Amino acid sequence: MRKFDDRLIAGWLLALTIGAGYLVPSLSKVFAPFALPALFIMIVASLIPMARMKIAEIFSLEGDILRIVFWQLFVLPTIILAATHLLKFDPSLVTLMAVTACAGSLFASPALADLLGLNQRKALQCMVLSTFIMPFSYFLFLTLILHSEVEIVVADFVGRTGMFLMLPAAIFLFYSAYAEDIPDRIVRKIEGSARWVTIGALMIFGLGIMGPAAEMLAAEPARFLKFLAIVTALGAGMAFLTTIVMYRQGINNALTASIVSGFRNVGLGFVLIEGSANSDTAAYVGISQLPIFIAPLVMRLFIADEQAQDSARPLPSSATPSLAGA
Repeated sequence: MRKFDDRLIAGWLLALTIGAGYLVPSLSKVFAPFALPALFIMIVASLIPMARMKIAEIFSLEGDILRIVFWQLFVLPTIILAATHLLKFDPSLVTLMAVTACAGSLFASPALADLLGLNQRKALQCMVLSTFIMPFSYFLFLTLILHSEVEIVVADFVGRTGMFLMLPAAIFLFYSAYAEDIPDRIVRKIEGSARWVTIGALMIFGLGIMGPAAEMLAAEPARFLKFLAIVTALGAGMAFLTTIVMYRQGINNALTASIVSGFRNVGLGFVLIEGSANSDTAAYVGISQLPIFIAPLVMRLFIADEQAQDSARPLPSSATPSLAGA
């Protein structure tokens, strides 16, 4: 029960953070200088609990994993761009949708998969691989195909990729090399602390990048709702389409793929292209945090309700001990 309570508390903290960011816009100005350091700390801390896992459990180039990640980062963006071209969407909206569609999986996607009884290991492997391939997807679609206003400056892009992907990976590998020799008691404390550090850093990062979104909500609420509708529909649409396409691989694998394809790490993607992004992109990314911060709480409350209903149901007669045999 304690494990579930911890997850529920974390869900409430994230939901309250996003609410505070919109209700008190000045918070963003306070936390904005700490957003990038918080992101770096969050990435490193989120890797710590994996230190004793075998590399094959974290990173995989198996056919199933490659298929899901290729679909996620290259096929889905192509489908979305083709559909928006046929529907004659405004080019600026197409660019914003590409920012989402080219992003890697959300860091929390393995935890969401575990919560829903799906394949956590496969979700983890997809998340790791998609995170490191994400820069190539951004460069391909935003710069080479769209020629958008979010044109990526290669030197800045490489520097940010090194800072927020390669350096955390190096720190993780260094720690994992010694983790096996650390007493179990200490490792459990480190991992427990790392999970809460991850939540705290995510809260700071979310508040720090939410300023443009909060300003849009106050000044242009209709536009805010338009962006929110796009973010929500895009995530749900990618998840639904992935489930249909991957259904032949089995419903569990299909739903796992839908989680990693529907929940995208738009915040990290924005940091990688931030030097070239405009104010609309910044507002869009802030708005995209709303479903990301709310989803864990909604899922946890749903699971809690299902568990309560299951425990309240009477046992079937076949499971009731018979007095006749006493």
